[in-house]
Amino acid sequence: MSVLDDQLAQVERDLSEIDGQVAAGELDLETADRLRATYRGEADGLRAQIASQGSHDGGSKPPGGRVSRRVVGVTVFGLAAVAILILAAVSLTDRPAGGSATGGVAADVLNGEQPDLGAITNEEMEAVVAANPEVIPMRLALARRYFDAGEFTPALDHYMIILDTEQNPEALANVGWMTYLSGRPDVAATFVEESLARDPSYLPAIWFLANIRFEGLNDPAGAREPLERLIAADGVPDDVRGAAEAMLEEVRSGS
Repeated sequence: MSVLDDQLAQVERDLSEIDGQVAAGELDLETADRLRATYRGEADGLRAQIASQGSHDGGSKPPGGRVSRRVVGVTVFGLAAVAILILAAVSLTDRPAGGSATGGVAADVLNGEQPDLGAITNEEMEAVVAANPEVIPMRLALARRYFDAGEFTPALDHYMIILDTEQNPEALANVGWMTYLSGRPDVAATFVEESLARDPSYLPAIWFLANIRFEGLNDPAGAREPLERLIAADGVPDDVRGAAEAMLEEVRSGS
């Protein structure tokens, strides 16, 4: 079985569990409907990739022919995750003594200390999030970790919980990107556009929107504005800026 087959099986398992989660009161109907739509889109995208690649075990790739360009920039903005973790630690410094049910590095974070962030495991972060479900920055950091690793199912789960609480720009943008990779650029554009409505300066969302319009929606003209905005912005990594400039040149040349 290929990596794509494994991913499809996991998505189908997640989809099949939604009814049980609704019955158990773990999900409300609105959230369940959103998850079903996203999982089905992800499953359709994976089936299309399996059909086109056969048994190729190369992992999940975005649809379309410009894989390398779209991959550029998906994780390079991820350094913000470190800042999010520190923010989460600071926001929890007023917890009462003994308030944490976790130990090790996770307890250090809850106590406001700054441990070796690379030593925090996903399991420890999951424990912290479970014990402190109201702390959005920590859940964001965990979702971002899954997203950057390409583990989209747990990333989506956490982002959807966040979106039930607030229309967070990062959550909107990354759910949009995952939806795009699942083969639904129309739905993806809606998520990313809403992210930018909340924070017009959010660089990953600008880059995602340019890619979605240029390649997913076959709308090069629509990609021009976000590309120009990204290229003119401060703090854009060199490889992302270079890819954006190349894409903008294609737009201008009409290719």
